[in-house]
Amino acid sequence: MLKFENCTFSAAGADKKAKVYGLTTLGAEDVVVNRCTFDGTGYSGLLNKGTGTLTVTECVFECDGLYNPIEGGQSADNGAVTIEDCEFKGVPGNNFISFYQVADGTTHTIKGCSFAGGTANNIIRLSNKNNAAATFNISDCSYKFTSGIVDEYTGFILCQDYTNKNGTLQDFTRYNINISHLDRPEEGELLYVYDDGEGIITNNYPIVTLDGQSVIWGAGQNATGGPLDGPTFEETEESGF
Repeated sequence: MLKFENCTFSAAGADKKAKVYGLTTLGAEDVVVNRCTFDGTGYSGLLNKGTGTLTVTECVFECDGLYNPIEGGQSADNGAVTIEDCEFKGVPGNNFISFYQVADGTTHTIKGCSFAGGTANNIIRLSNKNNAAATFNISDCSYKFTSGIVDEYTGFILCQDYTNKNGTLQDFTRYNINISHLDRPEEGELLYVYDDGEGIITNNYPIVTLDGQSVIWGAGQNATGGPLDGPTFEETEESGF
């Protein structure tokens, strides 16, 4: 196991989309990051390209200069990820936590984290490049908006299929998402699915529970009944989307 404790990782890039990272994980070794600070003006504070487990606890992410503060890579199936008791401060260029490719059968946990950012930032972005079956348990988290205007694309979770326009499909029905004790604004979406070829769609939703209750997505609307015209999303570093 590789452990980092009481460290500062700075992604010293030219701007938010510079391909510079504070910490990059690689290979099959399990990694623990505890009580560290991530900041800078590069792409990601933490880029997870490993296949082992990743545990991030009691860390602070200064997000104002970062594009994706935590991002999963797309060159390997990420093992189980735990992010617990972390504080995300400021407005990143894109989303706070992004998963693109996870190992089949894995469980990922986000617990006790706080987020304060702009309305254009989704808290969690999920893709499913390899169509894995996985579970995401999210509990005791809070988020608030410090800037921007809330619209139908302001969301806690974004499921984005960035490959459909190339004739493939990322299957979000293979994801189970369990959310509990979430302190969130009254406005904004709990979750929506976005297809790069079509915009926001009304199918291909994951299985979701909120405080133990199943969430049913109505046809013709997203989580809170918003319209279905989609935005244009910025590109990710590895895939171009």
